[in-house]
Amino acid sequence: MLNFLQSELFQKVRKVLPAASFFGGFTWDSITLGKLVQTSDLAILLLYYLASLVFLILLAAEPGKFLNRSWSEAWQNRFTYAVQFCFGSLFSALVVCYFKSSASVGAFFLVILLAGFLVANEFLQKSYAMFGFTLALFHLLGTMYLNFLIPHLVNGLGFFWFFLSSLISFGICVGAWKISKKSAKVLVAPALISCLLGIAFLGNWIPPVPLVLKDQNACTEFQRDYSCKVDEVGTLKSLWIAAGFAPTITAAADGVTFVSSVFAPAKVEAQLEHRWYYLNPKTGNFELMSRISSERMRTHGSREEGFRIYTKKRNVPAGKWRVDTAVQNGAVIGTKTFYIQKSDGEVKKKVWKIN
Repeated sequence: MLNFLQSELFQKVRKVLPAASFFGGFTWDSITLGKLVQTSDLAILLLYYLASLVFLILLAAEPGKFLNRSWSEAWQNRFTYAVQFCFGSLFSALVVCYFKSSASVGAFFLVILLAGFLVANEFLQKSYAMFGFTLALFHLLGTMYLNFLIPHLVNGLGFFWFFLSSLISFGICVGAWKISKKSAKVLVAPALISCLLGIAFLGNWIPPVPLVLKDQNACTEFQRDYSCKVDEVGTLKSLWIAAGFAPTITAAADGVTFVSSVFAPAKVEAQLEHRWYYLNPKTGNFELMSRISSERMRTHGSREEGFRIYTKKRNVPAGKWRVDTAVQNGAVIGTKTFYIQKSDGEVKKKVWKIN
């Protein structure tokens, strides 16, 4: 056994273990959390969060202060590896969860930031010995995690609950600081992070977790069973549309209907709206034409395929359109761009239905 551990093969395998662990963990989170977040998932993430807090506090030990001792290099390495593992698990899950709910450019910036920390985490093991640095990342993770957890507990979402998430996370950081007996300077970074995240939320740059867009489309001749008609296209154009390019909708006499489905956990209520934008050919910019919402567009219950909503516009001019599915006066959950054309002749259409 000792010979194997000292072998050249084992040393090569050992070098790739961190990368393999990283991609394996992220893939597992993508497969499991990518489908549906369960209560057990939230509980597991809570354990990671609490464990990272314990190891963070243990790393604060210092002669003459907390615990009045210093750890040996071996024990310090064990604690920093533990923090690295917990932080990596949290960042991995949060990237998946926030990515599923992001649709705006600002929201993607936050996801990219979290993904950047996820990758950087593989190289920060020694840096986690610095209490101030680790406390700052712990506060970022805590705010993002609690912002995901609290809506499941209170059945609602909005700025108040995000502010509460940030406040609780910062309060826990203050508690850890008091226990550590470190300088108050270590709280500057968490306080700054709280301010920046608050501004980002007010700017609708924080994805509206835990809401997730499941499906959306623009169509005509809408029926109450959530079926409607879309233009029939050939195989090549179907692949073109599937790749993300805007489809073309031939307007009907009753106008154009936009249908979308949004997943929300059981009992979480959110007022949704559709924002219709028209690309002004003179300015080349999308202009908001209307915001449409109603009481029937408030999520209720839990449906894995998503809560279905629809809005209709009549007498729509031909051209390029975009519809955002969003929280009322809040962040965008999903968006779709399409072309509307007029036709005097008969256009082949096929039935499309949202689940």
